[in-house]
Amino acid sequence: MDKHRESGFTLIELMVTLTVAAILVGIAVPNMRDFIRNNRLSGGVNDMLHSLQVARSEAIKRQNGSVVICGTANPTAGDAAMACDYATFKGWFVFQDTDGNWQHGAAEPVIERHGLLDAGVTVKTDATDRIISFGASGFANPAGARNPTSTIVLCDSRGVVAAGGSSTGRALLITQTGRARSSATYADVIAALAKVGGGCP
Repeated sequence: MDKHRESGFTLIELMVTLTVAAILVGIAVPNMRDFIRNNRLSGGVNDMLHSLQVARSEAIKRQNGSVVICGTANPTAGDAAMACDYATFKGWFVFQDTDGNWQHGAAEPVIERHGLLDAGVTVKTDATDRIISFGASGFANPAGARNPTSTIVLCDSRGVVAAGGSSTGRALLITQTGRARSSATYADVIAALAKVGGGCP
């Protein structure tokens, strides 16, 4: 006689499996959320640092006026229509400022542009104009038609809190010689936040 053996989960086994899965999801989701937030901040500050390095190296290479990186609310505009928006640094672009007036003219070449950062990222600067200009020597130009930025802080809804020796915020620091560096250390971010004034976000 042929005996068929039935196999499968019992109701108790299924309930135990679902309970364990729910616990694992409850642990993983907050960690994944922080992982995504940290990646957004690190990606944003690294992209800014890259653009600053491009602007500085192009200023040295071109030897014709200055090269500027400035904020824009519309980084997808055509090259001739690109304009500095001195009130934001959520998006930015790099251009050759041949006449040294700290604003993009239709004939001035756009070297690089960056799309808007995620809506959850807050960008704070120490100067109201959100612009950095590099001369042919590679040094950051002092204040002229505009007041240049030398400190930028990126943060999100978590604010700037310590996580070990690191911070939930990111700082971008630009020296007068034109060198720039990013930092996630809590001490650097707190010092930068004090310079830009106010809390974050």
